Amino acid sequence: RLGDIRERAVTLGDIARIYRAKGEVDAALALHQEQLEIFERLGDKDGTANTLWSIAQIDMAREQWQAAYDHLSQSYAINKELGRLDGICYVGFDLGRLLAMADHKQEALVVLTRSRDGFARLGHTQMAQRSQEIIDAITK
Repeated sequence: RLGDIRERAVTLGDIARIYRAKGEVDAALALHQEQLEIFERLGDKDGTANTLWSIAQIDMAREQWQAAYDHLSQSYAINKELGRLDGICYVGFDLGRLLAMADHKQEALVVLTRSRDGFARLGHTQMAQRSQEIIDAITK
C-alpha cells in the first residue's frame, strides 16, 4: 500500500514536469503541491526536498522571490540533513543565485562555494564552472 502511494507521488511529479514544460504552470504547481503532501505524510524527506525544489523553480519563473527562497531554503536544509550531495549542489546553485540577486553576498558565496566544490566532486565540471562564474561576479 505504501509503495502505491509513493508511486502515485512520483507519477504526479512526472506529470507536473510535463505540464511545466508545456507552459501549464498552474496545473504543474497543483500536482506538485499534492505530491508534496503525500511525501510529507509518508515522511519521505528525499521526495519532500525534491518537490520543494520543483515548486521553487516555478516560483522563480513567476518571479515570486520570497516563495522561491522559502522553498529552496527548506529543500537545501533537508538535502544537507540527508547528506545528498547532488541535492546540495543543484538546490544550492539556485539558492545561491537567488541570494546573490537579493544582495546577500556572503550567504550566496558560502552556498555557491559548497555547490562548486560538490559539483567538482561529482564530476559535473560544467556546473562547477557556472558556479565559479557566479562567485567571480559576486566578488568583483
